[in-house]
Amino acid sequence: MMNPKPRLSPAVFLIPLLSACMAVTSCYYSTSQGSRAGDIRNIVIPLFDNTTVETGIQETLTDEVIERFLTNGEFRIVDVRQADAAIIGVITALQEESVAFSAGTVAREVRLWIVVDVRFETVDKKEVIWEERQLRTFGDYAIDTGTDSDREPALDTAIEKMADEILNQSISGW
Repeated sequence: MMNPKPRLSPAVFLIPLLSACMAVTSCYYSTSQGSRAGDIRNIVIPLFDNTTVETGIQETLTDEVIERFLTNGEFRIVDVRQADAAIIGVITALQEESVAFSAGTVAREVRLWIVVDVRFETVDKKEVIWEERQLRTFGDYAIDTGTDSDREPALDTAIEKMADEILNQSISGW
């Protein structure tokens, strides 16, 4: 009696084949130096303007944007006299909308939107590298205590997302 030949699992063939297909068709992603901003290396990020009634938000957002750029390292943060370009921002709105309700019409969860007009422009010629009007990010919060302590983490989240978005717009090449 002959021993049957051991049968190989289809995974032995599929995994290398799928890996090869993914490698061939994958997109190339890079955030290389100056991919969108050309020869710009030094930037200034002045305090964002704030047209909302929310006090202190402009300092928090500006600090968060500066932190993102420092951590990324593609640009050097400098004084306006040394800057090639500037990130100019205006906080235009802070909006809240209910997204979840308990029995009846009592809001249980709120989405807090921060809306910013922002542009990245050269310092000398004021040429706009990129500009976004009404750039929006959000943070959600549950209404537990009915105090600002419920809202603060959502505002922090919205600000962090906005800082990430501004950095991504500035370093991306698309």
